Amino acid sequence: MRGSCDADRVLTYLRTEREKSMQDRKLMESISKIYGHLADYESREIYKARLLYSLTGDYREICGIAARTAAAKKIREQIADFPGEPVWIWGTGFCADYLRRGFPEINWAGYVDNYRREEKKDGLPVLDADGFRETCRDAVVVISTILWQRDIYRQLMSYHFELGRIVNAGKLMQELFEEQYFDLPFLTAGRDEVFVDAGCFDGLSVKGFLKWSEGVYREIIAFEPDRQCHDACQKELAHVKNLTLIPKGLWSSSGALSFHETGASDSAIAENGEVQIGTVRLDDVAGEKNVTFLKMDIEGAEREALAGAAGTIRRCRPKLAVSIYHKPEDIWELPGLILDICPDYRFYIRHYSLRDAETVLYAV
Repeated sequence: MRGSCDADRVLTYLRTEREKSMQDRKLMESISKIYGHLADYESREIYKARLLYSLTGDYREICGIAARTAAAKKIREQIADFPGEPVWIWGTGFCADYLRRGFPEINWAGYVDNYRREEKKDGLPVLDADGFRETCRDAVVVISTILWQRDIYRQLMSYHFELGRIVNAGKLMQELFEEQYFDLPFLTAGRDEVFVDAGCFDGLSVKGFLKWSEGVYREIIAFEPDRQCHDACQKELAHVKNLTLIPKGLWSSSGALSFHETGASDSAIAENGEVQIGTVRLDDVAGEKNVTFLKMDIEGAEREALAGAAGTIRRCRPKLAVSIYHKPEDIWELPGLILDICPDYRFYIRHYSLRDAETVLYAV
């Protein structure tokens, strides 16, 4: 009996290892196939870095991607005017963290915060506004917050800080973020665009579409299941013609799912969510409509939503702009799924932040 049990364990182990080997081989083949569909050098460089980040967690790969953005280049150009001088970060939130990690070569002196909660952060001093004003009048300061960057800039100007010593990274990051989905020159608008916005959030993508299309289009179909965000979109986009705003999430099937509702950009389908939302397939909503542009940024639900849009993608072959950063496996699963649906797409990848978010896969 002992020999029989040992043999069973060995066979089970061999089967498991063989299955792992087959899975690894399929993954390598999928990655190779995706890489072959990347249409330019920039896309290949971003893909390699994101793939390594997904596999290793090495944040230096993200720093390399972020360093290639226009915002990072402008920050470095402005600080280069003050070689070796200490540089202060205004703000202590996550944007400040990403700035410090993303620019290790800068001589960071410390942090400034109007609502200082600690005397030190990551080994550097934290000053309140009055302390900074009194002791660092000739400093170089980088504004790290996006939300309050205008107020802080005006505050610094009221202190009579030299204009050239203020680097408004918050403004640069906001401008970079707002470029996504519509900035690539090969994405040209037709006169009968049918735009699907999966993850309408605050209406910014719809506004970007209106600018890109110069207000000439056939229809906009937007999905936003978060109740607070949906209500905000209704108010913000009330003037937009031929817009259908659907308070449901896109998924691979119609039904109901648990949802973590925050009223912000991180609302997401979650196993232990506080509320239930309705879900629909894009194939069912679109029907026979000729969808020409599909944008997806839905906090990790992209794979299921693409599966529910497979018929529409095959039939219409729309331009796609899909976020591929919410899950480590997104970097190979999402482009792989798109190629399974429509094998002749060409891919472009661009990155729109100074951190590990806002990487967009374009399929044309």
